[in-house]
Amino acid sequence: MTFQTPNTIDSAAFNVTNGQSDYDVRTNVAAAFSNVKVYKRLELRVDGDITLKLNKTTNPGIAIGKLDSPYVIPFDMDVTDLYISNASGATVAVKLFGTA
Repeated sequence: MTFQTPNTIDSAAFNVTNGQSDYDVRTNVAAAFSNVKVYKRLELRVDGDITLKLNKTTNPGIAIGKLDSPYVIPFDMDVTDLYISNASGATVAVKLFGTA
């Protein structure tokens, strides 16, 4: 088994308030994209329903519900930012694990 070194892993926990639209994770979450500038794999755990956009706010959203958690996205693309919208009616806790 191969273990990732600390500089190839990002882990963050944060909240996205209800009504938030296109919350910029790279800008607002210090632990996100700190060790890893470009994610090749992403795992999200959420306790509510969110919409996730990859790289740009103009990209299509991916609906992720708490029943989908953990939600894993292996990429064929480089992910340099995440945008989260929350219209669930409550604050949603998000846990992120990104790797290079």
